[in-house]
Amino acid sequence: MTRRLVAAGLFALGVLFLFFPILIVAPMSFSADRFLGFPPASWGLTWYRAYFTDPVWLAATGRSLRIALLASLIATTAGTAAVVGLGRVRPRPRAALTGLFLAPAIIPNIIIALGVFILALRIGGTDSEITLVFAHATLGLPFVVMIVGAAYRQTDPALERAARVFGAGPLRAFWTATLPAILPAILAAAIFAFFVSFDELVVALFLMGGAETLPVRIWNDLRFEINPTIAAISTLFVIVTAAAMALAEFLRLRATRRQGSP
Repeated sequence: MTRRLVAAGLFALGVLFLFFPILIVAPMSFSADRFLGFPPASWGLTWYRAYFTDPVWLAATGRSLRIALLASLIATTAGTAAVVGLGRVRPRPRAALTGLFLAPAIIPNIIIALGVFILALRIGGTDSEITLVFAHATLGLPFVVMIVGAAYRQTDPALERAARVFGAGPLRAFWTATLPAILPAILAAAIFAFFVSFDELVVALFLMGGAETLPVRIWNDLRFEINPTIAAISTLFVIVTAAAMALAEFLRLRATRRQGSP
């Protein structure tokens, strides 16, 4: 009993430590003061209005959304294709190839950013959204492989073989027999890949010298001034990310339960 209470207390302290910044930033975002302070002396939606009426902030947000959508689409398509391909490879090379696909989740982002930056210099791809899209797609690829791979391994291969027996080609057999079963996992992976790109700062700092993504814009504001608008943006960021991650987890669990049901 004592061990359980100690474990519960440590868990509660850990959660409080992780959420403490949010508990400070969220109230400050509703401040009507000119400078950040806690607790706020006055309350209002001043800084939310400032964000939604500032063309610089909105341009950075739009750029991040555009890049994240494209990166998520590429990562989800490539990752799903990789999972299907790995399912047809023998176990020993499959393990090596899986490790290769998961490597971007293990290698520090600063190493990836430096490598992409050197490559972009050679091909003239710096300050290019397309370069950043493919870099972010690479960062999101491991999450797609892990999430979709877990669902794909639980599918019954007999369904696809049966479709082939009845005359369906490989693509049609996958589309009709396998895709419906793993679709929730694919959607969950797409959401994860989207926010991996949307939240990413280090690679964007290396590649986007002139055009700012939203994380880069926040970083630059924190470097040169402490703008209370950042508190409002951070609060919105946390709410949207938490809601999307909850949806992704719901879809992932739904796919797992569907595959586990008889």
